[in-house]
Amino acid sequence: MVWLATQMWVLLSLSLMLGLLIGWWIWHRPSNNTDVEADKELAKLRSRVEESDAEKAKLRSQLLEYETETKGYTADEIDSEPDPLFYENASDGRADDLKEIKGIGPQLEKLLNDMGVYYYHQIAAWTDGQAAKIDDRLRFKGRIIRDNWRGQASALASRH
Repeated sequence: MVWLATQMWVLLSLSLMLGLLIGWWIWHRPSNNTDVEADKELAKLRSRVEESDAEKAKLRSQLLEYETETKGYTADEIDSEPDPLFYENASDGRADDLKEIKGIGPQLEKLLNDMGVYYYHQIAAWTDGQAAKIDDRLRFKGRIIRDNWRGQASALASRH
């Protein structure tokens, strides 16, 4: 019986020592450098994607600007009809938010501002000919008429 108790204590001691050794090895083993490198590579890829998206947006903006410039219309040509209400800049320093008109986004609002259009009442006052010339310059093929920009602008101008 003493022999059995001794063997049991020896085996328990060996199990304890083996457990401590394995635990120490797991706890103190070097970190996996491939995980760190993979995280760095992932961060680089995300950065490149963000740069690529920004570059795409910049190129789209440049393309749109180039396309509108190559049409060759100037404010004077658009101004061939009486009093089209084009301004050099927003007269009171605050232009209307043209994005409230369905079909006008931030880039299109900037293009309209560059053309001298800042207020709803300007768009509401466009004649069919002026709307067609501006639509042609913006290359939207009838979008001003289709989205009824003049009607929307008139309603928005009456609210302000």
